[in-house]
Amino acid sequence: MLKNWRLPIMTIGILSALACTTGTPPLAVAEVSHESVQEAFGPVLKLEGNARREINAIANIIGPDSKMIPVDATKASGEMCMLETVTKHNMIHFSENPEQTHEDVVYFINPATFIANGLDVTKLPRHPAELGKMKPLQWYYYDGTYLEPHQGSQLNKEFVIMTVDVK
Repeated sequence: MLKNWRLPIMTIGILSALACTTGTPPLAVAEVSHESVQEAFGPVLKLEGNARREINAIANIIGPDSKMIPVDATKASGEMCMLETVTKHNMIHFSENPEQTHEDVVYFINPATFIANGLDVTKLPRHPAELGKMKPLQWYYYDGTYLEPHQGSQLNKEFVIMTVDVK
């Protein structure tokens, strides 16, 4: 029996995820060397226990037939985005380098439920137009009329936005 069965299974899972999210044919993905998988996913492969289960849960969320899709926002902010595809009005961004910012995880939420429950979102602090200006765990209001720095574009819809500092 294979003693370290996790590495081959995780490698297959990673290659499958690459094929699904990049559109690369599975056979081309299968040709990726063990070294390049280790280089690209070394930190993930080293995870154990709950951390490994959490990463697998996130990977399942962006898998095929998901209502979440990954969006590359690294040119704008160094962040990867998961966009909810039903309404396209909810997102979560993850910094690729959380040690370089206090805006490690950024939540973009449709304010409709907040408004329906009596919150005047316009009284929240205005979402900063520059990266690095958000205070962690503070909700902000973005009215959709100016360039949103994490996304790198004007979003043309309202959001309530909060960041979490994890590093």
